[in-house]
Amino acid sequence: MAQGFGDIQRSAVKENTGYETIFEKITALTDGEKKTYTWYKNAVRKEVNRFKEDSNKFVRDERYDSLDSEDEQDGNVLRRYAVQGHMFLFEYKAQSKYLPYWDKFPLVYVIKSEPKEFFGANLHYMTPKKRILAIRDLQRGRINLPKACFHKYLKSNIDGLLLDLHTDEWDTAILLPIEDFVITRKTSEFNFRKEEVWNETNENFYDKIKARRVVRGYGTQESVAMAQ
Repeated sequence: MAQGFGDIQRSAVKENTGYETIFEKITALTDGEKKTYTWYKNAVRKEVNRFKEDSNKFVRDERYDSLDSEDEQDGNVLRRYAVQGHMFLFEYKAQSKYLPYWDKFPLVYVIKSEPKEFFGANLHYMTPKKRILAIRDLQRGRINLPKACFHKYLKSNIDGLLLDLHTDEWDTAILLPIEDFVITRKTSEFNFRKEEVWNETNENFYDKIKARRVVRGYGTQESVAMAQ
């Protein structure tokens, strides 16, 4: 992906634009009922076929959705910065000389945020089945995640905005096949197999960070302005 989550003002359009994100489509298919991991896996697999030929479509759908009227949008919000206790999708360019490999499109649960950086767990470092267990713990107020998932992210290396995922969308987000691991050699990037990443995480899976989940808000006037 190359465009990032662009900066679009929500108030620019006041009627339904007709765009549906993958999150909205999956939510509609649930018909308001609780679904199993297998159900979500099959539903997501069917929907992501739309992105095989055009991976930027995922980004564009969320950007267009932010133009929609409030009652037509999914629960996700585009943000300029991350806060503790939220889960984000974003495009990232790591300082790769310090890393054996890295994810260009991480799915990060944030546990600490500073003005120029934040620290969190990229769930893409785990298999999809292990991700579902991880978010169940988070939804119950517990952090119970392998240390191998945790990384520092510099705001200056983020391309565009961050997509703040509503908790109702986490079941869909963890199954999206959008992890994009690469390895850098000099000035060139090469794909790195996600299965190798998962195997390395599994080797030390039970070496974890465990804590009570703390959720910060975007409640102040300054935060609201920065998030728009």
